Amino acid sequence: MLKRILHIALMLLVAVCCNAQIDDLQRDYFRAQNFVLHGEIDSAMAIWRNHEEVAEFAECLADHLIAAENYPQALEVCRRLESTNPTEAQFRLARIYAGMGFAEESVEYLGRYLAGKGARSYSQVIRCSEFENINRTQEWRDFWETPRYSKSDETFTDVEYNISQGNYEYALELLDGTNSRSWKRNYLYAKSYYCMKNYAQAIKYLENINSKDPEVISLRFNIEKASGNYASAYETGKLLIAADRYNAENLLYFAEVCMSQKKFLEARRYTGRYLQCFPDNEKALYLDSRMALSSENKDDALVEVSRLIAQNSSNAEYFKMRGEIYYGYEMWDLASYDFSMALDITPDDARLNYLMGMCRYNQASYDKACFYWRRAATGKSREAAEMFYMYCEE
Repeated sequence: MLKRILHIALMLLVAVCCNAQIDDLQRDYFRAQNFVLHGEIDSAMAIWRNHEEVAEFAECLADHLIAAENYPQALEVCRRLESTNPTEAQFRLARIYAGMGFAEESVEYLGRYLAGKGARSYSQVIRCSEFENINRTQEWRDFWETPRYSKSDETFTDVEYNISQGNYEYALELLDGTNSRSWKRNYLYAKSYYCMKNYAQAIKYLENINSKDPEVISLRFNIEKASGNYASAYETGKLLIAADRYNAENLLYFAEVCMSQKKFLEARRYTGRYLQCFPDNEKALYLDSRMALSSENKDDALVEVSRLIAQNSSNAEYFKMRGEIYYGYEMWDLASYDFSMALDITPDDARLNYLMGMCRYNQASYDKACFYWRRAATGKSREAAEMFYMYCEE
């Protein structure tokens, strides 16, 4: 019995350590992204090099080195990447050799890459500027004389392009014309119907897919969220975060679903994780401040909304949020300042005019209170009309 208890305890400890390691890697990956956003490439490079044994970090490092035309170092990174993610390594090796002008080596790796599963479309491949160095060579011409894509692959590329352009009906016609049994066909049907806001039809096509590919899970999550099926979106969101853990936006999307389920503390764990790495992100700060208010954590909300106003003083909603916090604390001077700033941007907001009137009333400025209540009543604020007729009519 003791051995069994010890075994269970050991397994729990291992699980906790693994989760902690994943969280640390995720945080470092997001921190590197934030450094890139702020132009601090050296700091991002240091993080990528520190975790070069992890495929996602090595890919970022290789991409930056390729973009900087530092082909010798990129080559070293991709040679090591072959052991963890050979497919992505082969594609980058093809680009590196093309950039160096070695057509024979480039097309050899490109051929290996295109023979694998999930290869990029032709249009995505030729957009890589490195291939311009070899696209007039005999090796390049000979390479493309052999068909590299099936008819279905070409159709799917055409469908994706038409979806991106909003041509959903035509995308469906193209899909109707293919006999492929690939999961990609059902996925693209679902994506087309999702874009057309026909969520019931979209989910039917997703039910025929067993793939655990992140883009399939992401589409299911978006459909469930858009159709208001938040209970299912909550469960799918957990799968999405696990399947696509290096996509920072998933944390915010899932937090929104948690909020809709009134799971405010859980939602704030995800926005908090995001803000650890992207502390100045306006969307995350706004979402977290809303959840802080919903969970009656007004002090946190006050700090975050003040940061939002410092970043963007042209958004009336931020002033309104902070003003309502001060209003709740009965800090009439501060509340009226924020409401005044918000009214400069949206002067016809009935709720704002009503609250401004209440502030002026509590400051014993009764004429001004009546002025704002009259404006609010014109905007069909019942509360303001009651206050106006109670205190302003002679």
